[in-house]
Amino acid sequence: MVPMSCGLCRSNGIAGGQFPHSLTSHCSRVLCGRAKMKRISLTSLFTLLTAFNLVGCVSVTPAKNDTPSFIRATDTREKDNVRVAVAVLTEAESREYFGWPMEPRGVQAIWLRVENRNSFPVWILPRFTDPDYYSTFEVAYRNHSVFRNAVNQNIDASFQNYGIPRRVEPGKTNTGFLFVNVSEGVKFVNVELWHSKGVIDVGFYLELPSGHFDYEQTDFADIYPASQIRDLTIVQLRQVLEGMPCCTGDRRGTYGDPLNIILIGDNDEIFSALVREGWDPTHALGTTTIRKTIQAFLLGYSYRYSPVSSLYLFDRRQDVAFQKARETIHQRNHMRLWLSPYTYLGKPVWIGQISRDIGVRLTFRSPSLATHKIDPEVDEARDYLVQDLLASENLESLAYVKGVGPAAAEAPRENLTGDVYFTDGLRAVAVLSSSRVPANEVKYINWETLPNQ
Repeated sequence: MVPMSCGLCRSNGIAGGQFPHSLTSHCSRVLCGRAKMKRISLTSLFTLLTAFNLVGCVSVTPAKNDTPSFIRATDTREKDNVRVAVAVLTEAESREYFGWPMEPRGVQAIWLRVENRNSFPVWILPRFTDPDYYSTFEVAYRNHSVFRNAVNQNIDASFQNYGIPRRVEPGKTNTGFLFVNVSEGVKFVNVELWHSKGVIDVGFYLELPSGHFDYEQTDFADIYPASQIRDLTIVQLRQVLEGMPCCTGDRRGTYGDPLNIILIGDNDEIFSALVREGWDPTHALGTTTIRKTIQAFLLGYSYRYSPVSSLYLFDRRQDVAFQKARETIHQRNHMRLWLSPYTYLGKPVWIGQISRDIGVRLTFRSPSLATHKIDPEVDEARDYLVQDLLASENLESLAYVKGVGPAAAEAPRENLTGDVYFTDGLRAVAVLSSSRVPANEVKYINWETLPNQ
């Protein structure tokens, strides 16, 4: 017999020479094989960590010139002796400026320039731009590498320099970034500045070059020729709104959901108030957006910009649609808006339909054999929108006019897909303002009175 010795055997209390050659060889094959597997596992782990380290190690670089493209495309506004400039970086711009794109990681960079012409300091309050904004260290940490402390410290220092200083001294100008959650299509950027005498808020409604949104298919300025647009007095406004069609319809003119909202205001006033309160524009129907919708439906997750089906008024599909999504695609508030050929006080008059989706059901009335089920109490969604406009502090005046007419819960009507609804039959009329209007200063026009609920 030839004694065999193995380091792993010895470490396990098996001395060479204690067993016959065959048994010791078996021990060598099994136990040393395990050692080899451990070495392979450790090597694989090291390789994985190295790869992770290399992937995470992205250089953070400054802009390639003194005036990056996003700074040249800023939107600037002035209020109460403070001048504010804003730019929202695209994915390509953030890649060029920071060295890596932020959007795939859920972060969007907003560049700010705040010029304080007052005799007192002001403080920038990022929580009012986004309640869930990211700190500079938080963004930096997302780009950290494993076992690269020196690199990570450099990244932290870089992002500390990128952040905008919160205190703006009298006569001084601060520039830098806020890091917020990603939005597509449109973004409302609210810059809130606090000082010892009050608050200065400057709002920006910005269209982002994201693409694939339904409103991009409509040129609002070309819907009506100037000769066809009619400015109304308040008496004429009530008459015209009550004479509007009762409902949306399909291409054949079959009536569907009731038209229950009127929004009066410039596009920026209306859309900024909606976006500020969490409403998103909807994607246009297409192969990609249909695929995203199906995935969200099957997997039960949210799709903030999911398309809505086409309904018709004035012989055309909706001009723009907005929605406020919940945690899954099955539930959302959504509305469709059409620009009318009327103005009031020089502001465009929009008429629309709003309802709340509360689930999904099967139906032969839909080409896809499935459709959202709406909350039958459609007035609830209408009144929810009014509350959102009050919360936005962009609502100047409110009224109700006659619309589709009342339908009791005991004798409901149906929409195009067979969902029943009941209503008091009234339309909410909201006049929007670009100035802040506290809820207690909103003017109520007593045209129609809401019934007791």
